[in-house]
Amino acid sequence: MQNTIEFFKPTIQENTTQYINDVLTFSDNKKVKKLENSFKNFIGCDYAIATNSGTSALHLAMCALDFKRGDKVICSINVFPSVPESVRHFDAEPIFVDIESKNYNIDLGKLEQALEKNQSKKLKAIIVNHMAGKVCDMDKVYELAKAYNVKVIEDASNALGATYNGQLVGNTGADITVFSFAPHLCNSITNGGMMVTNDGKIYKRAELLGFHGMERKTCDEFGNVDYIYDVVDIGWKYDISQLDAAYCLADLENTKSTIARRKEIAAKYTKLLADIKHVKLPNVSEEHTFSQYIVEIDKNRDHFVNQLKNEGVRIGVHYMPLHLTEYYKNKYSMKVFDYSVALGCFQRVMSLPIYASLTDNEVERVCEAVKKVANNHI
Repeated sequence: MQNTIEFFKPTIQENTTQYINDVLTFSDNKKVKKLENSFKNFIGCDYAIATNSGTSALHLAMCALDFKRGDKVICSINVFPSVPESVRHFDAEPIFVDIESKNYNIDLGKLEQALEKNQSKKLKAIIVNHMAGKVCDMDKVYELAKAYNVKVIEDASNALGATYNGQLVGNTGADITVFSFAPHLCNSITNGGMMVTNDGKIYKRAELLGFHGMERKTCDEFGNVDYIYDVVDIGWKYDISQLDAAYCLADLENTKSTIARRKEIAAKYTKLLADIKHVKLPNVSEEHTFSQYIVEIDKNRDHFVNQLKNEGVRIGVHYMPLHLTEYYKNKYSMKVFDYSVALGCFQRVMSLPIYASLTDNEVERVCEAVKKVANNHI
């Protein structure tokens, strides 16, 4: 029996082992600062703070914007739970908006309706995510944010290296953008996130809160904090370890080649799976970075998925709409058909394996499995 093709596997870059050894041998214990500086140079932004996860970066962003109890924050119903979860940790309220069916991003017409309906002093921010690396119409988002006087937080966990209007995501006008170095994984071999901004005040606030609200702290090369410091606010420990930073730095330096490889794989899928019954392929554009390759199955999606698993191909589904989960359904008394577009898409979508270390032979195996299942699908 052939080996299983995993949905996602981390790619060990040529420089990964060297950077980790640098830390383990104490020859370079400045990987965190190098990661932050490299990220700023890559994105073109003014400030960057490395965190221990993408969720931490998102929570720190909300701390920096001083979210409070009762504040309202608008986001898509089709996001990973870390988005509304972070909002709820401030006892603030997420306002959910349905998606559009083409690229699964937040429906901007419905976003405008939500802004109009909820406008008040408590309406603080819009959180926008980019499904599978397909960037939202950010000009429209910024236009709405200005009209309703709210901040824009961009969750770019799936859009590292993506561009919009010639600018890299993270430097297109959002107040804060957050990234994740492990957006697909619940038990990764590494964890890391990044919060970026061009606002000096936001950066200073996030920098202070990012390590226990300490001022005047200094650390030696081994991470020991000098005993003379002051605590001026309530913060938390959001910082990333040197080992994780070493791994993430290697990944960052290979971002362009990783995206190029994902685009090659997406092109193969698009060619080899063209005109197969029951399977609808994604919209392809030059800007799409294909952090996922999402297809739609016209009926019996779960059966299709199980048959692929039997063929040794694992897939993902992004994401379960939050109104179908127990906490959010009960907390906000949401009904199944309240977000009908997200519901319909969720019942049809699945994501095929797509990552830099996936070989051409494995891509062909995936396609053969999809064709076999599709031909027998009812």
